[in-house]
Amino acid sequence: MLRHGNLKELLSDKGRNNFARGCEHQGPKKPPSPACTINKIIGGGGDASINGVNFTTTHKLKRSITHERYDKLEESNIFDESDTDGLTFPHKDALVITLRILDTDVKCIMVDDGSGACIIHPRVLTQMILDDKIVLRCITLTGFNNAVERMLGEITFLVLVSSVTLETTFHIMDQAIAYNSIVGRPWIHLMRDIPSSLYQVIKFPTP
Repeated sequence: MLRHGNLKELLSDKGRNNFARGCEHQGPKKPPSPACTINKIIGGGGDASINGVNFTTTHKLKRSITHERYDKLEESNIFDESDTDGLTFPHKDALVITLRILDTDVKCIMVDDGSGACIIHPRVLTQMILDDKIVLRCITLTGFNNAVERMLGEITFLVLVSSVTLETTFHIMDQAIAYNSIVGRPWIHLMRDIPSSLYQVIKFPTP
């Protein structure tokens, strides 16, 4: 009850100090368990691939990311052989992760530093029962081949990564995309992360 903020008025000054010191040693609070998890199922045989991504390998490479965020970067982030544990080279897989969006773990999210927008598929919103939260706007995105895609609208979520909660706006695309969502430069830059598709990891500034 004390940890939940109750009955503190009954503690003596010494008791309050001891309790505060005990809380410091417990470390940061763990995020609550997700209310549900959204997976992505790809049909077809074992050789199915889209945009050069083989989904039999993509499935085993998706992972959650955690980090401690600091205001000042005091040490360079580098990738070395220690990051290759569990990987088989050569590979050409995309960097695919899991993110906590609101209270749901959404899998099969591609990190794409070539994308100037964050995109989400409407099937994710349907499973999260958030269709009524879509903001209808006339938005068009231009691809690398200058093809123009019209979005259904946009929606803003709180995206939790470890101890950092970041408000992120996603554009809604109802196309045959291989992922539940794509997080692009707007999210990457605000999170100050450094993605490596070669090593299949994301690193963040640490002191």
